[in-house]
Amino acid sequence: MGRQKTLLTVLLLLTLVLSAFSHAGAASLFERSAAELETRLKKASADDYTFVVLGDSRDNDAVFRKVLAKAAAYQPLFILHLGDYSSTGSIKATEQFLSLLLKTAPGVPVFVVPGNHENMEVFLNRIGPLHFTLESKRLGLKVIALDNSNYQLQKGEFDYLQEQLQGKLATTFLAMHVPPKTSKWDWHTFSKGAAELEKLIAGSGIDGIFFAHVHLYAREEINGIPHIISGGAGAPLVRLRFPGEPVYHFVVVRVKRGKASMEMVSVD
Repeated sequence: MGRQKTLLTVLLLLTLVLSAFSHAGAASLFERSAAELETRLKKASADDYTFVVLGDSRDNDAVFRKVLAKAAAYQPLFILHLGDYSSTGSIKATEQFLSLLLKTAPGVPVFVVPGNHENMEVFLNRIGPLHFTLESKRLGLKVIALDNSNYQLQKGEFDYLQEQLQGKLATTFLAMHVPPKTSKWDWHTFSKGAAELEKLIAGSGIDGIFFAHVHLYAREEINGIPHIISGGAGAPLVRLRFPGEPVYHFVVVRVKRGKASMEMVSVD
């Protein structure tokens, strides 16, 4: 009886250790999505493909489910989430977000740009890196994501962007959470680094820049580059103080024979 009790205790301890080890070593959303994207890129048509952009899904899972389901129906290569997937970024909220993705859009790679509501420790552990690049030389596609969640673009982000632009491919996009202060966008924006960003990308041939943070859809052309705000994936809509459309939505990016188009798709 004593030996059986000892054996059961050892087995229980071993189970707890393995469970803790498994959780600590669990792949992040970025790692799982990158592996799936690699498979999808091999099968994708270089002449015609799509991806989806959306942001600010916090505080309304019911709306986010509708947005996500409708977005997944376009069979995109991936979904680029522009940040603020929850109000707190807690472990519980993060696990709920990951569970919702798994149930609503199973198998679709999802990459998340850090927002100002994220818990960065949890984000780095369960979601992914603070800046990253998605790239396919066969498709001629590059998507560069930066971290300006603290309302500024710091030197490290500029250095990373400059490095990535040196190897610019045929179709290149930028993404970050907070939009820049412009003549039209002057609320809930960032100023430190905004002018330097526009100077750096002027004449670069970048096909578009995506932002969120403001809970609506807006588009502005700056130096010939479309600047798009897509912050309508669930968070309370902004109806005052900012030019744009207060509508729940996502953006479908289609690249056909190397030419990019961006369409806002509303969700009731």
